[in-house]
Amino acid sequence: MTILKKKTGYALGLFLFALGVLLLFVVLWIWWSHEIFASQDILSDMTNSFWEEYPEISFGIGLRIVHYAISGFVFLIVGIAILLVRREKVRVTEEVAVELGCPYCKNKWQEYMSKAQLELMGYPQVRTLSRRKCSKCAKFIRPKITSVGE
Repeated sequence: MTILKKKTGYALGLFLFALGVLLLFVVLWIWWSHEIFASQDILSDMTNSFWEEYPEISFGIGLRIVHYAISGFVFLIVGIAILLVRREKVRVTEEVAVELGCPYCKNKWQEYMSKAQLELMGYPQVRTLSRRKCSKCAKFIRPKITSVGE
């Protein structure tokens, strides 16, 4: 069994992801407020609006929608990359592949169990598991352990 452990820097990835989404929402909000989605030629109006300067979002330094869109996509991609890289799979228990067999139809299948569970049930002496339904003959059986792999 494995769990995902979040390493340091995970909060930075979440922050950059949220900032990227926020900037893209600002772009959509500006387009919505200027009724670009209601126009007849949406694509050309979007491309023309990329280079217009809107005083309500430019903060006096000349920011345009293209700056918000590009930085939004960059922050979004960098945030996702950090979130994916800054996690680690940690094995909690050691699992082994156990081959089980039906005593009636001789069907064999494989299941994964932890070593601790096998030892607790007394594996070398006890070679049967709790009741299960065989997938081939559809009977409720106590399958026998035929082999244990590593």
